[in-house]
Amino acid sequence: MRCNSITNIRIILPSSPPPFMAGMVEIELDKETGHVEILDYCAVVDCGTPINPNLARVQTEGGIVQGIGMALYEDVTYNKKGVLAENSFMQYKVPSRLDMGKLRVEFANSYEQSGPFGAKSIGEIVINTPSPALAHAIYNATGVWFKELPITSEKIAMALLNK
Repeated sequence: MRCNSITNIRIILPSSPPPFMAGMVEIELDKETGHVEILDYCAVVDCGTPINPNLARVQTEGGIVQGIGMALYEDVTYNKKGVLAENSFMQYKVPSRLDMGKLRVEFANSYEQSGPFGAKSIGEIVINTPSPALAHAIYNATGVWFKELPITSEKIAMALLNK
């Protein structure tokens, strides 16, 4: 088989400025059990001019729910042989839209000149914001900082017992 390859090709593209996002969360926390209930999550996203606002909103909502799962529920553990302990959804909690309270998404009004039709990316920024927002809300409710994810009910209850 014959194969031609070209090396040392450099494509110069305009810069791709990052999107920005702020997330705010209101929670209800049971200090006896450590259970966290999300009452209201508000996100403001600067992704330039959304080409399809409905699609951008749904992508943002989905990423927020994934980020909440990462922050509160999704704990991956292995046994001494390296076998994953959570090998089904019976042991691995993945949140759904039903686990969320009010979820609000707003878009900042901006225009990115280097992007198509004024848009910037929106991708991974939406999953990054819930963890610090929840950590701060839990700190405000308990006075305890959690610096490792997930911040499970058990960890919260134990930290409050040891406080």
